[in-house]
Amino acid sequence: MAKVSNPAHTLEQLDALSIEQAQAHSFEERDALLDLIIADGRHEATGSVSYRTGMYTDYFDEDLTRMLKVKAVKVYVRGTTSSNFDGEVIGDNFMDQYRACFRHVETTLTAGRTSFSRVVNMVVFLTNMDNWEKFNEVFREFVPYPPCRAVIGTTGLAQKPIGIEIVDCFAYRVSD
Repeated sequence: MAKVSNPAHTLEQLDALSIEQAQAHSFEERDALLDLIIADGRHEATGSVSYRTGMYTDYFDEDLTRMLKVKAVKVYVRGTTSSNFDGEVIGDNFMDQYRACFRHVETTLTAGRTSFSRVVNMVVFLTNMDNWEKFNEVFREFVPYPPCRAVIGTTGLAQKPIGIEIVDCFAYRVSD
């Protein structure tokens, strides 16, 4: 693929390019543009400030044309808990379990060549909603930019001692 002499560094410059012109950019250029596309796609439904501001985005506007131009790939992460591959629950308390679950998701995102910074949607089940603040504390440790998010209380998961399952999570990456 030929190197483009006039790289796009802004979304406006990307929008002015054809798909072929945009895809001729280097991986690094397209990768940087993907971060701009994701940031531009995160929206709040209202300007009103609520108690949950900063924890999640109201909606994500997936611009398929821009995604196609940078060769973006959607990465889905399977339902993930705090148990290891032997079925043993990791952690002696809810905070340890939450961190273990997020580390498992991080491992999968890394294997998919993406990261928490590019997650745009997440659905989480918690067995104890009294731990809401503890969960949010761990969430903030791992997730730098708020995705669309739903946290649902449940009476139990696959194994009784498990306190969390990240049921749905998807992010983006740039294809080679």
